[in-house]
Amino acid sequence: MAGEKEIRSKIASVKNMQKITSAMEKVAASKIRKAQQQMKASRPYAERIRRVIGHLASANPDYKHPFLTERGVSRVGYIIMSTDRGLCGGLNANLFKAVIGELQKWKNENAEVDLALVGAKAVAFFRRMGGNVVGTATHLGDKPSVN
Repeated sequence: MAGEKEIRSKIASVKNMQKITSAMEKVAASKIRKAQQQMKASRPYAERIRRVIGHLASANPDYKHPFLTERGVSRVGYIIMSTDRGLCGGLNANLFKAVIGELQKWKNENAEVDLALVGAKAVAFFRRMGGNVVGTATHLGDKPSVN
């Protein structure tokens, strides 16, 4: 059986971990609240852009823009968004497993795949695994913004 001193030490350790976890939750809540406010402020602009695009699309239904014609797929691009740190269970592992499956599918169809990576974990993973990385971004969650 554990001694009294050892039990007190473990209790103190658990209380300390609770304080740290609580502080992390408060910081995360503050960041998400700020990001939600910025998102809410950008909604009128996004709605206006949707209306303008809808108006342009319905203006002349016979016109077919060259970008809208169907053609064979020879090159595809993926934006892969992962985390900068761990502490998220199997999120990154499951993401990378799904991405590897998709990359294999396109490889079998002889299509070139470009990767834009968001998050330090994705950057590190695809540095090890290889792939045509065309862009990276990390630590975006440190100061979220809609600009």
